[in-house]
Amino acid sequence: MRRVCPSLLELQAFDTVARHLSFSRAASELCITQSAVSRQIASLERFVGTSVFRRMGRRIELSEAGSSYLSKVRAGLSLLETATTELIVLRGQGGIVNLSVPPTFASQFLIPRLVDFREQHPDISVNFAPYSHSHDFSRAEGFDAAIQFGEGAWPDAQADYLMGREVHVVCAPALRQSSRLERPSDLTKATLLQHALVPSAWREWLGTQHTQGINAFVGPRFDQYSLIVKTAVLGFGVGLVPRCLIEDELERGQLVSLFEGPYQVRQGYYLCTPMSHTPLAKMQRFRAWLLAIAHEPDHAG
Repeated sequence: MRRVCPSLLELQAFDTVARHLSFSRAASELCITQSAVSRQIASLERFVGTSVFRRMGRRIELSEAGSSYLSKVRAGLSLLETATTELIVLRGQGGIVNLSVPPTFASQFLIPRLVDFREQHPDISVNFAPYSHSHDFSRAEGFDAAIQFGEGAWPDAQADYLMGREVHVVCAPALRQSSRLERPSDLTKATLLQHALVPSAWREWLGTQHTQGINAFVGPRFDQYSLIVKTAVLGFGVGLVPRCLIEDELERGQLVSLFEGPYQVRQGYYLCTPMSHTPLAKMQRFRAWLLAIAHEPDHAG
């Protein structure tokens, strides 16, 4: 089936003309005639059914449609260039895994363990793609897999549970002592640190403790667990945080676990692979390694 897309030569001509805003300079860079560049742009405009440039005498500028289209074209050309360079260098052996990861999970758990992955798989590199809280896996572009936080169901993705369902209620040792936080009902004396993307976390946890009289939604909100951890270490409040993200802080005594945790919750971290992607050896090897370390006894919660 023919793809609904202009030719690569037309897209390259469009990118080059847009960069110089000049047909003659684009022709010089592409080592073709100015009339050939003009024909490629005209062919592209016939294909898409709209003008990508405005002609103003001897000057040109991008049209509104052209400006919007250019950003996507450049991203696509860059992706093709990267893929081609990888193929030339690696010749199909090993490769690069492009992974989208929540920043806290990357810094607190994954990155410290990548040395082990490199030792086991020296022919595979891991690149960190831009992270989104809610990827559209039906149109997965720019990454081979993504680690997502949730309950395990994402459309168009295979989701493998990693960790994160075990959580601790934590605070700085000095705060526990000064506020005498000995039982869940004592949280009336504390500031609850809220995760903006898990707004019901405190309510659900308080429900498991049969604790009433505490507004579970009051407290400063953060969009990353790393900010909650930092705030808790500084003694500004109490956090409800996955154990896998605070192992070092608990070991160093910067945080203490309250009320004989950990506790089990419904959400956790999953490795999500787009179903539309062809299974590649590099991704299968990375997946097997990550699942193996995630399911070690110290991290299996």
